[in-house]
Amino acid sequence: MKKKYLFLAVCFLILALVIQVIGCSNGTEEKSSGAGGTEETGLPSMLTIGTHPMSSLYNAMGSGIATVASKYTPMEVKAIATSGPIEWFPMFLNGEMDMGVLNCWDAQMGWLGESDYAAISGGKGFPVRLLTNGAFSIYSVLVAEDSGIKTAQDLKGKSYILNYTGAAGITAQAKAFLANHNLTEDDVKVVSVPGISDGVKAIIERRADCAGSANVGFALVEELEATRGARFLAFDPSPEAVERAQKEFPLYPIEVEPGPGFTGVREPMTMMAYDIYLVARTDLSEDAAYAMVKAIWDNNEELATIHPRLKEWSTDRFVSAQATVPYHPGAIKFYKEKGVWTEEMDALQAELLSLEEQ
Repeated sequence: MKKKYLFLAVCFLILALVIQVIGCSNGTEEKSSGAGGTEETGLPSMLTIGTHPMSSLYNAMGSGIATVASKYTPMEVKAIATSGPIEWFPMFLNGEMDMGVLNCWDAQMGWLGESDYAAISGGKGFPVRLLTNGAFSIYSVLVAEDSGIKTAQDLKGKSYILNYTGAAGITAQAKAFLANHNLTEDDVKVVSVPGISDGVKAIIERRADCAGSANVGFALVEELEATRGARFLAFDPSPEAVERAQKEFPLYPIEVEPGPGFTGVREPMTMMAYDIYLVARTDLSEDAAYAMVKAIWDNNEELATIHPRLKEWSTDRFVSAQATVPYHPGAIKFYKEKGVWTEEMDALQAELLSLEEQ
């Protein structure tokens, strides 16, 4: 009899242990599923952000955004270094890439399937939507201080780097400066180089007089300053002149002064700025887009500590009346909740979406 009771006791004990193990296992699975974001949140477990190559500004920005989004959403967000949107835009089509960091001109050309993006998209463009307007870049024409060139009118007859064969956007910037000052290609000796670095190097090595585009804070500007001195030329800020420039590139005037970080700025002057975007593929879920925008909005101060240029990726810039591509519905939902989406933005959104129907 004692053996029978002992046997039953052991059976009940084993059964209790089995039930406990099953219960713990189920609890673990539910937690894991929640972390993956598939059952509890409806969000994807992972998202990717396409950027320019490693060590580039856009890669640093994308990495910073990924860090904050991974920390404050259930999603793991990864920044993927590529050669640029020429490489990652086609990846939007099969969902291999979810988002990307790029400038406003490339965003628009990629979306519409124009310029460099015409051939690779078959003229159809890529499915692109804006999540946030972000930081900005400041640029102008760059010359050597010892060249004697002080103003745009001094460019006549000089060798001017106009064609950047590896970057149509930079070529457009160089054309915008000429248009701003009512100059044409016939007024200068046109020079071609592959990219923006090659342009500044050509000035350093005296193979050209003027680089049609260079950014404030660009490392090679410091090298030019050390060898020949660096000087940026001023844009004409008059409305008519700015409008001429904007026909070539989506820029806007900005006033700058000499100081730390502004090598080449010799006196207070007008330069031009253009915006940097975080975009997503059109079919990224509304919930995922909303979560991304919310994460970098709510934790904007932390984002700013990751890289100096991310300080410019401030919430007051997220919604832009100068947007060149339509906003994502998930982003619009968030901005409406914050009260920063206006009737003006509704009109701009409708205008941009109408371009897809043409």
